[in-house]
Amino acid sequence: MSAREPDGSLSFMHPAVHRTAVVLLHGLCSTPDELSSVQSALRQHGYAVDALPIEGYSFDAARPLQQAAPWTQWLATIEARVDALRALHDKVLLVGISAGSALALGAAIRCGERVDALVLMSTALRFDGWAVPRTQALLPLALYTPLGRFWRYRERAPYGVKNERVRAWIARELRSRQISRAGSAVIGIDHLREHDRLLRHVRRHLGQVRCAQVLALHAREDEVASVANLELLARGLGCGTFRSVVLGNSYHMITIDNDRHQVLRETLAFADAVAHGTAPLLPLPRLQESFA
Repeated sequence: MSAREPDGSLSFMHPAVHRTAVVLLHGLCSTPDELSSVQSALRQHGYAVDALPIEGYSFDAARPLQQAAPWTQWLATIEARVDALRALHDKVLLVGISAGSALALGAAIRCGERVDALVLMSTALRFDGWAVPRTQALLPLALYTPLGRFWRYRERAPYGVKNERVRAWIARELRSRQISRAGSAVIGIDHLREHDRLLRHVRRHLGQVRCAQVLALHAREDEVASVANLELLARGLGCGTFRSVVLGNSYHMITIDNDRHQVLRETLAFADAVAHGTAPLLPLPRLQESFA
């Protein structure tokens, strides 16, 4: 088995790749379909990939109105999977998108050095994107008082997607089956409350993320969370090295939008670097941007 391809890149046949496991963490009340393209690319490259559904966090078609489990239980589920994978592999990489990025950060805080690296996609430590309504400031009233007992968040256009063809497809999916690759049509108040508690925990303990390497991918036009979230990560993380990539032609759901191919390239290159112990990544707190 050769260590490098003809173009100089590291070969996916290298044993280090097979000794690296990747856990995929999708968004709140959604399914692993959000990261299906990432899953396929990593598996074809030779990685052991686990697209992890989480009880009381993920969308369940059999129980679409199920109550949320406590956020600590979400993290306990990930920790158990990390420990199981570490028994079989040398390294474990977490890849999260949207709320899945907060899960990845929370798991890294909880697991410490048992998590080797993170890929954070569309991280929303703060909801400050261009489409977030001013009434967002009133959300705590809905989350933590009786006023929100009967309130639910309903997904609406642009569904995190800049590509109009993909956006129309998502709208059809939500009408017909209440779930799409961009997430659920409706998110209940209890799921939002637990997610808010997770975010508070992550922001408070961000410096406890001690894994060796972190890659953050974020769209410049993200309608949910602005690129200022990258600055929060760069200033707050306690990891060894950090690199950010700003995408120029997508909204929040970067794995299914116009920059999806660049997302795959960046993720694969980063996974290879983690597996082989290479990768001259930029040290904190400097940021690096690249555009599609």
